[in-house]
Amino acid sequence: MSADKNTLLSKLKEYTERYGVKHNECFTALHLANELDLSRNLVSQYLNEFVQQGKVVKINTRPVYFFEVSALEAAGYPILASTYSAFEDLKKNSEATDFDLLIGANNGSLFHVVEQCKAAVSYPPAGLPILLHGQTGTGKSLIARTMFQYAVNKGVIAADKKLLTLNCSEYANNPELLTANLFGSKKGAYTGADQDNPGLLQLADGGMLFLDEIHCLKAENQEKLFLFMDQGIYHRLGDNEHWYKSKCRLVFATTEPPEDVLLKTLLRRIPITVEVPSVEERGREEKHALISYVFRQESKEIGKDIEISYLAYQVLMDTKIQGNIGGLFNCVKAACANAFLNDHEKKDILPVHVYDLPDYVLQLAPNINFKLQDSSDIRMMHMTFPAAGNSYHSQLIRMYEKILEQYRAYKANPLTIPFPSPEMREELVSYDDYIMYDRLKATNPNAEFTTKVTDKILSILINRYNLKVSNNDMILISRYLSEYTRGADEIRNWVIENDSEVRSLEEEMNMKYPRESAIASELAENINLNLDIRIDDMMKMRLLMMITEDPEEQAQSNTVAIILCHGYSTASSIADAANKMLGSRVFDAIDMQLDMSMDKVIVQLNSFLKMKSKFDSLLLLVDMGSLEQIYRGIKCAQNVNVGIVNNVSTKMAVLLGEAVCQGAGLEESLKKACTEGGTAQYQFIDNSARKSAILSVCATGIGTAQKIMNLFEKSLPCPIDADIVSYDYQKLSENGKEDAIFEKYNVAFIIGTMNPDVPDVKFIAIEDLVMSSGIDELRELMKEFLSEEQIALFRDNIIKNFTLNNIVNHLTILNAEKVLEDVDDVVRQIEKSLHIELSAARKIGLYVHLSCLIERLILHNEIQMEKDPKEFLELHPEFVKAVRYAFSGVQARYSVEISDSEIVYIYNYIQEND
Repeated sequence: MSADKNTLLSKLKEYTERYGVKHNECFTALHLANELDLSRNLVSQYLNEFVQQGKVVKINTRPVYFFEVSALEAAGYPILASTYSAFEDLKKNSEATDFDLLIGANNGSLFHVVEQCKAAVSYPPAGLPILLHGQTGTGKSLIARTMFQYAVNKGVIAADKKLLTLNCSEYANNPELLTANLFGSKKGAYTGADQDNPGLLQLADGGMLFLDEIHCLKAENQEKLFLFMDQGIYHRLGDNEHWYKSKCRLVFATTEPPEDVLLKTLLRRIPITVEVPSVEERGREEKHALISYVFRQESKEIGKDIEISYLAYQVLMDTKIQGNIGGLFNCVKAACANAFLNDHEKKDILPVHVYDLPDYVLQLAPNINFKLQDSSDIRMMHMTFPAAGNSYHSQLIRMYEKILEQYRAYKANPLTIPFPSPEMREELVSYDDYIMYDRLKATNPNAEFTTKVTDKILSILINRYNLKVSNNDMILISRYLSEYTRGADEIRNWVIENDSEVRSLEEEMNMKYPRESAIASELAENINLNLDIRIDDMMKMRLLMMITEDPEEQAQSNTVAIILCHGYSTASSIADAANKMLGSRVFDAIDMQLDMSMDKVIVQLNSFLKMKSKFDSLLLLVDMGSLEQIYRGIKCAQNVNVGIVNNVSTKMAVLLGEAVCQGAGLEESLKKACTEGGTAQYQFIDNSARKSAILSVCATGIGTAQKIMNLFEKSLPCPIDADIVSYDYQKLSENGKEDAIFEKYNVAFIIGTMNPDVPDVKFIAIEDLVMSSGIDELRELMKEFLSEEQIALFRDNIIKNFTLNNIVNHLTILNAEKVLEDVDDVVRQIEKSLHIELSAARKIGLYVHLSCLIERLILHNEIQMEKDPKEFLELHPEFVKAVRYAFSGVQARYSVEISDSEIVYIYNYIQEND
């Protein structure tokens, strides 16, 4: 390690020991760089390397904070992860006890197991018997020990009481000895009984008795437990005259199906049975955490850091190792022993490679990704920390906090910040993705019941209010509710702490969306009545926003894509997988009962289509059934094109989903997908009678194009026989006449801020209308839709509405007079620096473009380019320098910074209109 790195780590350790876990700038890369007189980038690089090596933990706040691990551990912080989202997550670790320390207990596969265990051990007066059922090595004994520790921590078991364990398999062939050990025995009760034996039941009085491998308990011994479980009394072996009492809590465990190996009379006396999942059932994130944990324990055992090759890690992750967690411990211990033998350099770090893994693991390993170059076995990864995820409720509370943060920003600047803001919607979508994709669906056994009841509640409200709620949204709401119950108390406490702001936000939403607010309240009331879930006001507003469509998203969606499959969750599973791969919710899903007739399928489909907004294409992916029969039963608008594909698969859904996202033609997409997708067949029904359209475009986004369209429509003296459509400039510029919009419409002309250069289609620039130079051409184009008298009125309206001030006022939320002064300074400086002189019309267009740009910068909604602007920056350094200098005043005045992508667009605009 270099001297600089050693100094950096020592300095960070010194600060961590001195200040502890606090918001202090000394823990930031910037402060450390200044302190040590090093570059900030170098310090950031070193710190992140330390994080990877397990020597430093990172708090991903703004700014990012770093803490030295050994100092934290010395201060009592159990470090369970290398990166944390917030200080609270790290601090919670120091307070973690009993079940909180189990991987998957707070937000994973063991959540329901843990909740049942807590209920069993806490139930007055002496708990309830509980049976843990699971494969060998899944952690049943650990769960039992943790139950006991939890009970002691909660005070339901005294600290001086015991947890005793009896493995029944050790006495499978000697039931008499088992009886003596369990119930106790009197002196002389059997050969060798030379004194009284109190038995485990008495020794565990007031504590807990764990009977492992209960299936090895013979029927007569099971029967002897009945009386004790019913009344808490029993006889010792050889003493039928006296009754003995004990109040110990009973925990049973078995690897066999309980109903096959235990007497029904015993099972009836065990009110709680929980399934402990195998390692493979716990998901890849938890499997990674378990592997990391095992390596960490082994590292402590041998006193060395351990790193593992990526190839060996891949084998461990992809192989079903016999024995579950116990087998994983044996596998890692054997691998480390082999690595220790093969490690000739004997450094502080023990490297584990794929050839160090036990033979039985390599024999079970599936095919791995074969590479000809850059062997991943060369690259090593540290296994210091398990992947400690955030708890569900901390995730939800974090979303709540983000919503309030956006609301505060809106209240401070209501004229410049919209509400709900795009950032808020992004936060909601991010959390929705977490619920839909990242959470394990099987962790809550009550989820199926919640889904069914939610479906019924929503069906009633949908029919009553004609709501636009998709099947995916129904699934999403049910998952919100089934997960919401996990942290309900903590969530309600947060809402109470933020009561005044929550109420203010609720009033704002009620005023903006009175109808949706009333529906959300009714939905919340029905959820309370039918599911016993009393949701808080923040969750009620989340439901409100879920049934309130985003107008910008709605404007861009013109294809409805639905997957229909028989089976409880077949369609939903395919839709979830395809949507995740596509990075967008393209598909809705309708799951049908296996015995549902085609007639009922069509009725359900038509009911679903009634809920959708206006659309021009319908794409159906079905698992079986006559395509022609399905088509004939569909009821939707006459001009909607319909495409139907059978034998649906995830691959087929992704192929067609990509086509929908790209705006490709439906018929060609069907043909291509069925050619590439295997045995599927399709049917396409062209119902379109192409209507005329006038397109509105803007290089800075469809939102601005929508505002241009509104201003144009406002200028019309009467409705016209054409749709006025705001459209994606980038898509139109790239696709030209091949774009899907030309399959749908006869495009009369395009109006906007930058010419997409579509062959044979007229373009009217906004600046030409402002300068009145384009009005005559526009009059000619509008003769198809307006009479001479109407055209005269239209011309007057255009002159009145399309003034520079009015356009800027309409397209932005900024003060037109003020922003135009700033923009004029920018344009003059650009002309001066580049030694150019723009025409009056070109200046007007640039004024509009830059006004919208400033608004976007203020709202943090900058243009994102698909192509990396790095090459442009290298080719045009003078232009970049000139624009940045020209914008320096704007940046200081509005506290914004112009991005590289925006500079590229300014360049394109000037070149386009030069």
